[in-house]
Amino acid sequence: MKSVIKEFHSRRSLYCLIIGVLNEGGRFTRQLKQLANLSYGVDIIIADGGSTDGATDPERLAGLVQSLVKDESGRGLSAQYQSAISYALSKGYEGLILVDGNGKDGMEAIPRFIAELYRGIDLVQGSRFLPGGSCRHTPLLRLAGIRMVFSPLMSLASGFAYTDAINGFKGVSRRLLLHQDFKPLRRTLSRGYRLQYYINYRAPRLGRVMEIPVAREYPAGAKKITKIRGLRSHGSILLELCRVCLGFYN
Repeated sequence: MKSVIKEFHSRRSLYCLIIGVLNEGGRFTRQLKQLANLSYGVDIIIADGGSTDGATDPERLAGLVQSLVKDESGRGLSAQYQSAISYALSKGYEGLILVDGNGKDGMEAIPRFIAELYRGIDLVQGSRFLPGGSCRHTPLLRLAGIRMVFSPLMSLASGFAYTDAINGFKGVSRRLLLHQDFKPLRRTLSRGYRLQYYINYRAPRLGRVMEIPVAREYPAGAKKITKIRGLRSHGSILLELCRVCLGFYN
């Protein structure tokens, strides 16, 4: 993995929050400010995919995060997460929480993620559809895909009844990441969203899994902020889901 690491302070917690970012601008800046006003007992690691908007410049992050891990492979979010996960494992974190840097996720769920990881759960999957969770302004095509395609296929393939398997807000234990039959840092898992799908597919066979309620909110109005647009993008995601569920990356 080709990455550049800027460390602002040493490890202070057993757990870290890894935020995946690529040119999220003000959405990411507001998310960081929200986290700065809260005390969740996690170190924050920024997994940057080569942002050019200035929001992840080191001078802006100093004092707010533990480290910046900048992936320079250009292979997508999975590669960004791989670089940050590799760094987190090298620093001895007992578990990590993955979340998008677009400000759509409710950060108030972080203590619950930590509590379940501490209790011994290996994959803590966030779900906007569980009682206590919330789902606002989700594009209809996305909502239909999650409920009628993605979650049913992943549930059938993995053996765990997911309600929101596509949600990127999830906690993963060190034990699962280091399991000899898991190996999440392989290059073959570095494309697109492949790693996130693989985590949900393999975790029920290798460890303990549960879902917890989370909030996810898209901006109101006609304009929906998403990097997944058009039939080609959605078709590519469906193909990747099928490949993961058929065991191509086992």
